Amino acid sequence: MNSNENASKTSPRLNRIKAVSKVVRAILLAALIVQAAGMLAAVVVIPLAAANAGLKSHVTFQNCSMLATLPFGFMVTLNFFRFFTRLKDGHLFDWQTVRYLETAGKWWIVLGLLQIISGLVEVCLFSPRNIIVSGDGIVAGLIVFFVAWFFREAQELQEEQALTV
Repeated sequence: MNSNENASKTSPRLNRIKAVSKVVRAILLAALIVQAAGMLAAVVVIPLAAANAGLKSHVTFQNCSMLATLPFGFMVTLNFFRFFTRLKDGHLFDWQTVRYLETAGKWWIVLGLLQIISGLVEVCLFSPRNIIVSGDGIVAGLIVFFVAWFFREAQELQEEQALTV
């Protein structure tokens, strides 16, 4: 099999990756806009809630803690947006592409830790009957970090193969 036959087989795959990445980027861009609007709202809502009733109300505490963790979710989404931008541009196994994915995983782990801390503080302050403290963000961040490791290994294999040919 010569290189022209090999290139014709990878091109449709690369084109599919680029097309899917464009769609995912559009969804992530919408999410970034919503999260940015939420962060702007948090700048107003949290001080007003603290001034009026304090964080003594259970619902107020939940809403304010959600708004306080929003910047960390924004960073996760931003790094995924950058990752899919690199894929859209055809940079599959590139160090920068892998770095964006690793960074998204790290931010997701931090977000998961903050959500656990917020849940534990909520339990201490309000003693709710239905306690929900979840480490889903940490697990998701670790999975993304594993996928980034997989991409890095593929990148190194690609570089080794390019040197041997």
